[in-house]
Amino acid sequence: MSEVIRYQGIPFVARFRLSAGELMERFYQSLKAKKLTALKCSCGYTVFPPRIRCPKCYARLTEENLVELSGKGQILSITKVYFKLDGKGNFVDLDEPQVLASIKLDESDSIFFAKVCGEPKDGAKVEVVWREETKGEFSDIMCFKVVE
Repeated sequence: MSEVIRYQGIPFVARFRLSAGELMERFYQSLKAKKLTALKCSCGYTVFPPRIRCPKCYARLTEENLVELSGKGQILSITKVYFKLDGKGNFVDLDEPQVLASIKLDESDSIFFAKVCGEPKDGAKVEVVWREETKGEFSDIMCFKVVE
């Protein structure tokens, strides 16, 4: 029979500060001000949330490419979520189901996912709903609500 030997390892502590970069910092500042910003490339493609490179032509994007969005868009697809992760990898039942949707903002070419208030349908027009107090985080967007 073989004996299993475990190596205990060497303690390692890494101290560093993670930066989101200038573009994402501007994006988070705009969220705190209850504004949505995207990057519009010279090829015409507008990406939300911002990225360093255009996903269409791969051109480098800078602060000069920042544009403000209206916060209005359209739902492309929806799903109901009945569980959430508890931060330890375990599923926990939600008190009530949440609706998540893939949304394309009117002035943007990219798609992102967000919580939607109410009972929306595919193709519904939506607009952003902000939290009362903002911190400069993506969670400053409380949800998107259906508009007519």
